[in-house]
Amino acid sequence: MKYIALFTFGWIATALPSPALAQDNEAEKLFRGMEKKLLAAKAFEITFDYQVEKRKAKGELLVTQDNKLRLKVVGHFTEKPKAGFELISDGKQVKTKGAKFFVASNGRPGIEPGGQSEWQAPKKFHATLGGIVSRAGMWYTIFLMPYLQGSAGDIDLDDKGSRMNAYDFKLAGMEKVGTKDAKVIRFRFGDGGSGKDNADITLWIDVNTLLPLKRTFVLEGGPIHIVENYHEFRLDPKVDAKAFVLPK
Repeated sequence: MKYIALFTFGWIATALPSPALAQDNEAEKLFRGMEKKLLAAKAFEITFDYQVEKRKAKGELLVTQDNKLRLKVVGHFTEKPKAGFELISDGKQVKTKGAKFFVASNGRPGIEPGGQSEWQAPKKFHATLGGIVSRAGMWYTIFLMPYLQGSAGDIDLDDKGSRMNAYDFKLAGMEKVGTKDAKVIRFRFGDGGSGKDNADITLWIDVNTLLPLKRTFVLEGGPIHIVENYHEFRLDPKVDAKAFVLPK
């Protein structure tokens, strides 16, 4: 009987996940729950700031499930420190004011202060933006925006060939962000490889709202180091229809 008991206990211990694996699963579960919560909301609104090395910017983003969008950014989204722009979608068309959005001949996205851009709104703008904001934050969303024109903006983030996968999750304990308690998770973002377009992300998630409070984004190719703070992150806020009137 003693040998049977020892064998049985050993089998159970082997079958149970290790503490580290259990924590990794908890980290991914926390992240996926946050992302699902954001995508399920009829609308979400973020007030944010970010710093890329020494360059700073701040802004506001409001997105609804019917693909309406208002994005305001002031600061270093280009080399000019005091530049600003607005990007608005009424669900059918997207227009910018104060900046021209383009994709250069080398395939790189660009935002040029001054001027205006206009394109057809993607049919899945809300889902695409919700996923990108969840996984990579506001700086990356703004950087990527020139690509999101027309049907090209309907990106399947979970496609096998996607460069915007979130993976390799780790739980990194608890910390304070201001006065708020946050769970800290770390994960990788990119195509799943070790190329220069992959990033290491640390995300602080509010233990009460389960929404992001802060993020660091370190891109391997630079390296580029970004710190973002989310001062407000609200789901289903009261939405004023006038917010989505296209600029003339």
